[in-house]
Amino acid sequence: MRRVTITDVARLAGVSKGAVSFALNGRPGVSEATRERVLQAAADLGWVPNAAAKALSDGRSHSIGLVMNRPPRLHGIEPLIQHYLEGVQDELMSHETSLLIHVVQGHEAELATYREWAHGRRVDGLVVIDLRVDDDRPHALRALDLPAVVLGDPRYADGVPSVWTDERAAADQIVEHLASLGHRQVARVGDRALLAHAAARCAAFEDSCAAAGIDVVELRPESTRPECPEAVPDLLADPHRPTAVLFESDLKAVAGLATIRGLGLSVPEDLSVVAWDTSGIGELLHPPLTSLDHDGRAAGARAVRLLLDLLAGDTPTSVQAPTPQLQVRGSTGPAPA
Repeated sequence: MRRVTITDVARLAGVSKGAVSFALNGRPGVSEATRERVLQAAADLGWVPNAAAKALSDGRSHSIGLVMNRPPRLHGIEPLIQHYLEGVQDELMSHETSLLIHVVQGHEAELATYREWAHGRRVDGLVVIDLRVDDDRPHALRALDLPAVVLGDPRYADGVPSVWTDERAAADQIVEHLASLGHRQVARVGDRALLAHAAARCAAFEDSCAAAGIDVVELRPESTRPECPEAVPDLLADPHRPTAVLFESDLKAVAGLATIRGLGLSVPEDLSVVAWDTSGIGELLHPPLTSLDHDGRAAGARAVRLLLDLLAGDTPTSVQAPTPQLQVRGSTGPAPA
């Protein structure tokens, strides 16, 4: 089927091709009546813009890039990242901008992708995920003159605009809930310390627990595997074990529950379980999992709006994502005597 062109639109609307160009691109030079007639003709014909021509006319690719540097087995099991991507894509659809995702393994491969995209003008800007504590990507992107927005803590973003979450407010909700149930010793099974969100959550949780008079045992895996760290069974088998465990996500909590039950312990009678991130699967467990409900889609959408403001010439500042809300379910109960 032949592609509909602006010549076809101009013929149906009874105007010149120049008037069609002005009307479709929202530029002054035509009356509102003419603009409406052109837009109606374009809709009737099913006209869509030619991406290549549009890129030549305004010097932009109309694409946003996102690089995923993580082991392939983790791509589909990180709930918060999946929600971020949904929000990014939803927001881009309303701006006639596409999302280019590239999967790499290794830091150098990620930086090489940024260089390729910058030199080839493949993308107009980036949404950056998986911020690290000692991250050199913000500096590298500035050197490439590649606009970017980070989904992560601004303390580690080196001045790049970011969409961030108040981890202390999230931690306070968990700690207040556990303290109200009489828990005074809690284990936290978190992500690797090199990730910025892990460092921010660790500090927030420790500060919140200290204010509530709760002792914390911090456990972190040495690898990216979703399973529980090897130290968890030994910790929970101890007669003086913590009375509650906070897992980084409900997916990690699934593995944790298998370990807990393998030790002959009951949830929540012997041990309360909480998840910091949720994919929704926790509601299907028995008992249903108490967890923080993050609006990752809203955060992803905000990152896109922030980036589009940056591309429009504004100087945006970092913005706060909606604070996660604790959803109390059956996996938490009074601390055992």
